[in-house]
Amino acid sequence: MPAPFPHRYSASISRTFASRARIEAPPRVSLHGGPSSESDGDVSSWSPEHLMLSSLGLCMLTTFEAFAARDGIEVVTWNATANGAVERTPEGLQFTSIVLGLDMEIRGDIENIEKTLEDAKLYCLVLNSLRVPVVIETTIRTPAHSDRLEDQRIAG
Repeated sequence: MPAPFPHRYSASISRTFASRARIEAPPRVSLHGGPSSESDGDVSSWSPEHLMLSSLGLCMLTTFEAFAARDGIEVVTWNATANGAVERTPEGLQFTSIVLGLDMEIRGDIENIEKTLEDAKLYCLVLNSLRVPVVIETTIRTPAHSDRLEDQRIAG
């Protein structure tokens, strides 16, 4: 049973070296973060850009699954790919485009899938916290039909 609102979260970021940090939110495993390789960071650190894109994909998954359960849809497989472009803008560096590709196999009451996706998009906290519009591209299959059931683009 979900906890009543407001929900409160915290994380700590501790500098470990120049522009490098340990990210903690016990009891979770620590992450090591730093600038992206495009900004003279190393490829093994989680950059803010990668964390943001990962957060979007994870938030969409958890939000979609909540509505899928409500709508009688079982998620058999789920894969998401989040791609974004960062550019200089008059307001500073910003993501100027994000495409979230969703590839899933579902079963159950699949007639509700469009409403389920729309509700997930409407209630995804990370999606709704971004300034940049997010394009969502979906490929949906059912176990009986391994071919594509639906392919759609939804602008966030």
